[in-house]
Amino acid sequence: MQRFFFPDLKTTNYTMNLTDVDIFHQLVKVIRIQVWEKIIFFDWNDSYDYIFEIRQINKKDLVLEQIWRENKNSETNFELNLYQSIPNKMEKIEYILQKWVEIWIKNFVFYRSNRSQKLIISETKQERLNKIIIEAVEQSGRNYIPELVILDKFDILLLKDDENIFFHTQWEKSLLLKELVLDYSKNINLFVWPEWWFSDDEIINFNKINWKKVFLWNRILRTETTGIVWGFYIIQSK
Repeated sequence: MQRFFFPDLKTTNYTMNLTDVDIFHQLVKVIRIQVWEKIIFFDWNDSYDYIFEIRQINKKDLVLEQIWRENKNSETNFELNLYQSIPNKMEKIEYILQKWVEIWIKNFVFYRSNRSQKLIISETKQERLNKIIIEAVEQSGRNYIPELVILDKFDILLLKDDENIFFHTQWEKSLLLKELVLDYSKNINLFVWPEWWFSDDEIINFNKINWKKVFLWNRILRTETTGIVWGFYIIQSK
């Protein structure tokens, strides 16, 4: 069944007229849905998926009837956030968002590290990125829409009470993933390098405030694939 984020969902009514232009177009013109077929809506206000059946297809709206609901309970019980150094291409940001949403990241912060490229992210581009997040949530079965924040700079001391992890290619004084011991009652923040990795100054600052440094084997992973490896590992290891 096709699944949609629908913020105007009225869960107390068992029948409704769907007039949302975008969803109507996708269902009728793209998917070519038929009467009696089923679709799923969720609205972020609870952990339920609401299953509706198509009763009538009109020129500009659909008549739907809610036939049951299912408690997905799809979120983790701790907060896992990605702090991603801005990469050199929008395509990489889109890929990171799409895959990390599936892994269950709570919030995304893209920031300009010392070696980040000069990539301009306009309001229009940010709208597209938020749309990619919603599409990934719909596909992956989540009920929470992660927040996307894009910063030029931020003060790492603001995170001093969290569990902060950064990844590097140097094994000296580093942990392996399997050696990580985390306090899941705190926010867990994962820092990923840009192309050409973190600068020496950044690593010195991370080490000064005792952030956890993790070595990801002797292969050098791309910035857009690093998190797929260790984000899922951290979630599965709890």
